[in-house]
Amino acid sequence: MLCSRNWGEARVINKLFFWGGMGMTKKILLIEDYEPTAKMIEDVLKIAGYEMSTAINGISGLQKVTEEKPGLILLDIMLPGIDGLEVCKRLKADPATAKIPVIAVSVKSSAEDIKKGLAAGVDEYVTKPFDPQQLIEVIKQRI
Repeated sequence: MLCSRNWGEARVINKLFFWGGMGMTKKILLIEDYEPTAKMIEDVLKIAGYEMSTAINGISGLQKVTEEKPGLILLDIMLPGIDGLEVCKRLKADPATAKIPVIAVSVKSSAEDIKKGLAAGVDEYVTKPFDPQQLIEVIKQRI
């Protein structure tokens, strides 16, 4: 399920998109604490032509954003230490990182969870489990 704050009200997209190579390399920072999920997302996006970097918690994610200047951030909401909502709020409050697109990728899928994510500043909200093709399409629209 994918929801976007770009379309005014959050709405769900239930389409499958063609998944192919991107032809350009853009750096994506993935902030995800669950290693199997992180590896799957990394593998899929590397095949699609993206350069990947990973952080396992919110604090290290914020540090990597400053060091690496990614073109897009994939952000889990449930993280150890500071959660993804707080990470996003900090990113959007900092003029140096405010314009970096943030896509939440979370198992938290209730309407209230999505509303909180969008209110915290995420640009898109993807719920787990997700179709990798859909994630790639959302990334292509943002990067």
